[in-house]
Amino acid sequence: TGARSRSPTPSLSSLPEDAPHAKILRLLRVLHKLNVIEAERPEAVKRSLPESAFVNNKLTAKLTRQLEEPMIVASQCLPDWALDLPQHFPFLFPFATRYNFLQSTSFGYARLILKWQSQQTRGQDSSRRDDGVGFLGRLQRQKVRISRKHILESAMKVFELYGSSSSILEVEYFEEVGTGLGPTLEFYSLVSKEFARKDLKIWRDEDPLKSGVHVFHPHGLFPAPISPEDIANDGGQKRTHIFRVVGQFVAKAMLDSRIIDMSFNKIFLRLALGEEVVLTLETLKLVDADLANSLEKLRSLATVRSSGDKMHKVVKDQVNIEDLEVDFTIPGYDIELRPGGKDLTVTSDNVEEYIHEVVEAIVGSGAKLQAQAFREGFSKVFPITDLQAFTIDELVMLFGNSDEDWSPETLSEALKADHGFNVESRAIRSLIEVMTEYDAPSRREYLQFITGSPKLPIGGFRGLNPPLTVVRKPHEPPLTADDYLPSVMTCVNYLKLPEYSSKEVLREKLGVAMREGVGSFHLS
Repeated sequence: TGARSRSPTPSLSSLPEDAPHAKILRLLRVLHKLNVIEAERPEAVKRSLPESAFVNNKLTAKLTRQLEEPMIVASQCLPDWALDLPQHFPFLFPFATRYNFLQSTSFGYARLILKWQSQQTRGQDSSRRDDGVGFLGRLQRQKVRISRKHILESAMKVFELYGSSSSILEVEYFEEVGTGLGPTLEFYSLVSKEFARKDLKIWRDEDPLKSGVHVFHPHGLFPAPISPEDIANDGGQKRTHIFRVVGQFVAKAMLDSRIIDMSFNKIFLRLALGEEVVLTLETLKLVDADLANSLEKLRSLATVRSSGDKMHKVVKDQVNIEDLEVDFTIPGYDIELRPGGKDLTVTSDNVEEYIHEVVEAIVGSGAKLQAQAFREGFSKVFPITDLQAFTIDELVMLFGNSDEDWSPETLSEALKADHGFNVESRAIRSLIEVMTEYDAPSRREYLQFITGSPKLPIGGFRGLNPPLTVVRKPHEPPLTADDYLPSVMTCVNYLKLPEYSSKEVLREKLGVAMREGVGSFHLS
């Protein structure tokens, strides 16, 4: 409940076909699509407009005003235009407004009321606050207790049982006293890593020889092809089942506003959303650039050979395409592209067929079942078609792979000093300087220590709720502040920091706490 049913292509009840403004909107949609294509071109010089050029500020303000009335949204009384425009012409609205629309119309009645209540609490205008509305939204909590030694197995079971439930999932660990937000955020972080394990053999690994337990995926996670034997045995169910759970996991994280740490390939996300993907080497480059470049070289060899006797004689002394002994199997996998493919050599006559079949086997049919399973799992929580209001880059950000702002200005604004500290305290200034100097791995460690997740939520440090709070940790004589380590309350993003004698001591002690304080939740 709480959202009008939204199909992928509902009729535009607010836009008659022959209305002048409808024609203008359709023209804008075409222009926006052309602009997106131009922006995605690999050339260095792009002639595309920024996304903000298409945003209509008046419509944005009007839609925001509609979404501020929870009773209108919850009772499904939004005007037709407020449902039609964000779905069919999302470029008219900035990301924040579209995300607000998704939360208001797709996440259910109870979450809508709680979201509105939270905004009222944070807002300064108490004259419009209605404390009675809070009783209208009762959100159930589902607590589960799992073993750290069997994170993946536990996660699979948890999402099979409760993945489609509308209740908020809370996780605790056996033999640990920690409860609430901290352990739950860490659970989502740990499971994100577990799903990218090499031994699952469900993702492409661009460097199988690279050490480590997780796949190497600089272009984002993309499914490994499923062999015909697996499809013949059980229709690929065993291999696709985990993709179904991954889909549920991602959707549940969005529903509960949990941060996940999964970097999906943009082409895979297009396939999961049901978008059309052109089967070309340019598309393959976005999945595996090295393989695409190798296939281009193979094509150039065949082209040179067929371009004339004189040129052919020069090249023949160097290399023949047949000498490479490439057969009709998927590169890197023992899977035939066609029956008898292992015994069929690639020649200058059939090289185009080979290239087409490789691209089809990786980006086309090779990822179709996995994308479909992800889509089915996701839609058990809320319809994946509701994500069509977002660009692929925005979805990559939503799923936990966004750039983060760690500038001193942002940190100073977002950090709340309290109980013994203020914004001018030497310890606070030193902490901000240390945080600013962190490299990417140290940032992940710091966030894992403070919040339970290695990534910031949407909105960065400003999006932390409650805000990051730093308080003074007292010391007892004869010990000094330098004898203590910092401690945290991850559930409320709360750092207890001793007033160290110098910035160097602060950096050292914080580093020790970050390394030793992860992996369990106990009383501080």
